[in-house]
Amino acid sequence: MNKIYPIIILVRPQLSENIGMTARVMDNFGLSKLFIVKPREEWPSKIAENSAKHGKNIIKNAKIFDNLEDAVSKCNMIIATTNRKRFLSKKIITSFFDLKKTITNFQNSAILFGPENSGLSNKDLRLANYIFTINTASSSKSLNLSHAVSVIAYELFQSEKINVFSKKNNQIVAKLELSNYLNTLINDLDSNGFFKPLEKKESMIDNIYSIYNKMYLTKKELRMLWGIYKKLKKQPKS
Repeated sequence: MNKIYPIIILVRPQLSENIGMTARVMDNFGLSKLFIVKPREEWPSKIAENSAKHGKNIIKNAKIFDNLEDAVSKCNMIIATTNRKRFLSKKIITSFFDLKKTITNFQNSAILFGPENSGLSNKDLRLANYIFTINTASSSKSLNLSHAVSVIAYELFQSEKINVFSKKNNQIVAKLELSNYLNTLINDLDSNGFFKPLEKKESMIDNIYSIYNKMYLTKKELRMLWGIYKKLKKQPKS
């Protein structure tokens, strides 16, 4: 069976050296698709190319995005990496077996890695289906960006049994389609005064995203939700 490898997405990386070293370890373990969201330093970067060594082609072919929403628009499974405690309603994966199983059941999957100084924000995590944590021995759980990618890339490379995505999983909506629906829904809820008290608005939006990202909606199911939404919009207010 052909292995299905995820896209590696670096979100707002700060150092070109880390981007280059990430490409280097990706090449070591057979990963090739690198997306970069809003790098802090100038791009294209000779520093990144030089740090990549034999992974230069990954740097040259890397896709650059202004925001995470565009980067994940065609993905139907997103796993976010973080070691920080988050008060979010997200399923957490801590075993590499479960990580591999989840990734390989979806054709268009991605793994997110946050900026070196702060990691992924709660807004970034809204788009994820799962959170993955790399267990460490020490109380200092922070890993260098390229080291974190290396650990995960190695484990995926070691996988012997890779499931080809099922027909149903191939029909799961991409993030762009789901985001269009959620943005419309959230804007309507906002205009109707749903988000009260106001200081809890962002956490309420986080929870809405979490609910929908747990469901693995198919394209048919999303069309049904759009139909329900449009029907309710046409109902006269009492």
